[in-house]
Parts: sequence; structure tokens; C-alpha cells
Amino acid sequence: MPTQRLLDIFDDHHRRAAAIMAVQRALLVSGSRTDPATHARHRWELLRALVEFQIFKHRDIFDPMIRQGNPRTAPRAQAMKTECAALGAEVRAFVARWSDGSVDTDRERFRIATLALIAKVERGLADQRRALATMIAVPPPSPATGAAAR
Repeated sequence: MPTQRLLDIFDDHHRRAAAIMAVQRALLVSGSRTDPATHARHRWELLRALVEFQIFKHRDIFDPMIRQGNPRTAPRAQAMKTECAALGAEVRAFVARWSDGSVDTDRERFRIATLALIAKVERGLADQRRALATMIAVPPPSPATGAAAR
């Protein structure tokens, strides 16, 4: 079961990733011709932040919830872990795709793809945060009846 302390750590990771995405978005929407090395630095910085975030979520939130086996939260935690892993794989593939030097030759496609990925990551993290907040509010099952304690 996530605790407020875990949500606070989640929020710290989220803020770090959001700050990196905000810088990247500002570079892309400004229309300025930022050099590819700057974009590369931001891509890799975001990837590192998201990998650390993913490790935290899986190790400290999803896996313990799954192991506890609460029938109301374990399936949701498993689904969230699967969604998180898929989004992480998408981010890694994006970084690999744009690390081939083509940013300079295909700036508009890179800009569109980056903004789309940032939006997807932001939605995914916001959805996870909302779901985890509701999971904190779910009372544990009563040991005697298996029903939620009130």
C-alpha cells in the first residue's frame, strides 16, 4: 500500500522529470535553432530521470502492492507496472531513434515526435499519480471478513 511518504518521493521524481520536459518543450516551441547536442543532452537527462523514477515505482510501490495481494489494489498495481514498463520502453526507443544524428537533418519530425512523447509521458505520470492517491485511500481488507474495514 503506498504511503504519503512514497507519494512525496513520487512527486519529487515527477518534478525532476517535468522540469527536464519543460526545458525541452521550450526549446522546441520557441522556433529557435538549438544545436543537436543540446537536444541530445536533454534526451539523455530525461531518460536517466525516468529510469530512476521507474526503478523507484517498481521497487517501492508496484512490486510491494502486488506481493501483498490485496484483491482491490494488486491487479491495478500490476496493470500500472505493465503500463509503466511499456512507456519506459517507448522512451528508450525514442532516445535510440534520435541518437543517430538525424535531429539536424529532420528537425520538424524530431520536434513533433518529441512534443508528442513529452505529452504522453506527462499524461502517464499524471494518471499514475491520481491512481496511487486513490489507492492510499482504499482501506485494507478486514482480516476477519475480507471486506474493506471502515
